[in-house]
Amino acid sequence: MTINYKAKYVVSNSQTVLKDKVIQIQEGKISGVIDEKDLERGSQIEDLGNVAIVPGFVNAHSHVGLVSVKGLGHSQASALYDVMWGIEPHLTEDDVYKLSCLGILDCLSSGTTSINDHYFFSEGVAKACLDTGIRGFIGHTVMTEYGPWVGEEQLIMAESFVKNFIKSNDLIHPVIAPHATDTTNPKTILRMKKLAEENNLPIHMHLSQTKVEFDYIKENFGLSPIKHAQEIGLLGSNLIAAHCNVVEEGDLELLASSDTYPIFCPSTHALGGKLLDTNNLLSNNAKWGIGTDCSGGNDDYDMIEETRTALLLNNSKGLETKITPKDVFDMATKQNFERLALQNNIYNMENGSYADFITINLDSEKIQPIHDLINNIVLSSSSKEVKDVVVNGKEVITYLYMFVVVGVCYISWTFGGINACLLYTSDAADEGLGVDLGGRRII
Repeated sequence: MTINYKAKYVVSNSQTVLKDKVIQIQEGKISGVIDEKDLERGSQIEDLGNVAIVPGFVNAHSHVGLVSVKGLGHSQASALYDVMWGIEPHLTEDDVYKLSCLGILDCLSSGTTSINDHYFFSEGVAKACLDTGIRGFIGHTVMTEYGPWVGEEQLIMAESFVKNFIKSNDLIHPVIAPHATDTTNPKTILRMKKLAEENNLPIHMHLSQTKVEFDYIKENFGLSPIKHAQEIGLLGSNLIAAHCNVVEEGDLELLASSDTYPIFCPSTHALGGKLLDTNNLLSNNAKWGIGTDCSGGNDDYDMIEETRTALLLNNSKGLETKITPKDVFDMATKQNFERLALQNNIYNMENGSYADFITINLDSEKIQPIHDLINNIVLSSSSKEVKDVVVNGKEVITYLYMFVVVGVCYISWTFGGINACLLYTSDAADEGLGVDLGGRRII
């Protein structure tokens, strides 16, 4: 069955914008972009109105379940070591499922169609992706020391997740996810690297994110975390390396020469006072991606906002490595997706590409007047302008509303023509349990 959508514009990539076209979808892939007059007689067509069909944004580094700590990471306590690690031992898989649903709704409503998510209880995150309709590149977080969930059991769960989802459905793409160089020992990292190679999967990990990590690796291995990763053979084109913002001389050049894909999380980095040096990467002809990170560091999952912030922070450093709105648009859509999928030319709104797209409302006062559509999307649009969300050829969002009653969050949205409803609560809240974080009691 062919699904036909008509729109004012169809954006293939930052350099190709087609006017008054019909996009055709078969089995989750785009089968054609044609003029309406070329449709077969009797074909049904859905006219989306005065909108631009745009490739969905791709969040290259997220922890959607960490919506649990929204607003709590901006004090003297460490967002990671005190707040997140204080709460996470009390979570269950069901908690992570419900929290992930909430975080994913933030993603979808702001135009994100794929997430690259790194978290415990990956089965719960995957279930949330399937129930909400977002595409998930999902990795089960593996730590061997120091973290809230550690040990051989976590590695077994990661291996089981890959086995369960490697070919099971169209929405979930397994990813190998060691946590970081200081929380996952080299032996386990190499075992996970072998698993990735055997299954042609990307590796997604935090690398050189904090001074704690940097100092630990220096003390124990005599190298920076990035040089340590190079030493054990981890750097390479299948490594998605989040953060890379606490570095020494020569580190970023190693990322560039190895074709490792570092992920800039602009809001988290700016709020934490230490940015990934994207200008250095650009001067070394390195590719880098964009992600939101998570609540506690960045308190939303809005990739339109994050893409714009990446542009602003990069260009604030000088004109020598200046990039354009079109550059970051391609980074946050096509480039992110294809680096995660380890394939090229599969995310360009053309025949054979994944049918993951959003529509931007062109009647919005924020978009008008339109002299350059891509520039307007990056610099002027917001989640308010996102009208429809289609993932794998299926409508995930066609309208959205949210309301709060007595501290319990109900979320309702249109999902594949079915009204779905999520009630977020948790056993901890039901039982009045909490975590003591420096005099604050969190339930």
